[in-house]
Amino acid sequence: MRSTPRGLRDAYRALGEAEDYSAWRAAADELDRLLGTSAWRAEDDSPFYDAALLRAHLDELRSLRREGRLLRLADRLDESLYRHLGDLSEAELYTTAYAGTKLLVEAYLDEVVACMDLIAKTPVPRVAMAEKRARFERAAANFGRTALLLSGGATLGWYHLGVCKALHAERLLPTVISGSSMGAMLAAGICSRTDAELDALFADPRDIRLHGLTRLSSREALRQKAVYDPDVLLETIRHNVGDYTFAEAHARSGRVLNIHVSPVRTRQKPRLLNHLTAPDLLIAESALASSAIPGAFPPATLARRHSDGTVTAYLPTERWIDGSMHGDLPKLRLSRLLNVNHFVVSQTNPHVLPVARMVRATGVLPFTVSLTTRSARTTAATALEVARQVSYATPVGPWLDAAHSLVTQDWGGDIDVHPPLEPRMYRKLFANASRDDLDRFIREGERATWPHIEHIRQQTRIARTFEEILALWSSVEGESGEALGSSML
Repeated sequence: MRSTPRGLRDAYRALGEAEDYSAWRAAADELDRLLGTSAWRAEDDSPFYDAALLRAHLDELRSLRREGRLLRLADRLDESLYRHLGDLSEAELYTTAYAGTKLLVEAYLDEVVACMDLIAKTPVPRVAMAEKRARFERAAANFGRTALLLSGGATLGWYHLGVCKALHAERLLPTVISGSSMGAMLAAGICSRTDAELDALFADPRDIRLHGLTRLSSREALRQKAVYDPDVLLETIRHNVGDYTFAEAHARSGRVLNIHVSPVRTRQKPRLLNHLTAPDLLIAESALASSAIPGAFPPATLARRHSDGTVTAYLPTERWIDGSMHGDLPKLRLSRLLNVNHFVVSQTNPHVLPVARMVRATGVLPFTVSLTTRSARTTAATALEVARQVSYATPVGPWLDAAHSLVTQDWGGDIDVHPPLEPRMYRKLFANASRDDLDRFIREGERATWPHIEHIRQQTRIARTFEEILALWSSVEGESGEALGSSML
């Protein structure tokens, strides 16, 4: 085998040893130069999109923007986006080079954002501010939103903190965040904090309480049919998250927290809890319920805080368990409730990671693993479906429902972030993380995210621009106490 040139070895080493994203990006740029993929980025042509048509639309948008023909620009922008969005979402455009996609794609998205800003900030002849705002709101609703989904994964879920840190540092952390099980705890901690509080948390995470796993006595374990003390875990969650309801967290951070919980009772349905579906429910108790892995923790009851400050059980006869059991990644519910159509997934489930990382790779072995896995899942799903029908309304029915759901779930999104597969970390799956462990989890979560940063940046640019424009208008309205006039544009 031909030895690797020294410059290439140095670039790969710099990539692996980078301490922050700027250093990683510099190494990625150098690797692209050495590997020739920087030339691929500069070359417009690709089988995954119509380069000539995209270039023509880019030139037209630039011309209309420079001439100030805003009405024509708005119409042409809408038509152009509708035509090209499918092409620009092709994953192959973002997996060839380390440092980004085709320069033409980036230039086109730059121009789209410039056009949106111009239309938003410039008075448009014969278009009142109220109408302009209504058109932006309709366009944003038609375009859709991005959500970050944090999977379960027990102690491995601490990797999510590094993923969120990397996205927050680049101001790419989605407004909508969902979590199940351990992911629910991390999502709750992120969504209950302001941007300034997140800056402080990521700069110094020593205030995070790590010791949530305390074994019950033998007698209590037999009584509760569980191994760990839920009261200790609840206090740990409350320390890390705060004592907020979903509505209170949304009001203070502007982020939309979603926690998925699974029912114990057969005829009950899984719930996606957020500020719309459960505004008065307490986040800490909801995260505890979503983390109640059967056998490890007893089923939990949800709690709500009333307007007078009193706290009572919510649906007191119902018990809830690990949200991953019936929907680790509740994409359909997020789509229906929050108009989400683009999903960034941080996946740390120990039973999913080995296969997910192999399936994402290329080559004969990954293809074989993917084919075998899909065949096995199909066979298992069919067998479990038959067993469910036979065992309906029996004591094993709920367990078969959960098993069927685990087998048939979709564990990925549009962009998937997987931490490194370290067998030694599996030994700590149900153990309290140490401070050194936490530092390692955060750093490896960051490193796993950096290769996806430019993909996420480009794929979310338009939706983020819509959010920024509408949020700016709302903040100015709030400060002035009246609707925006054309002078504010």
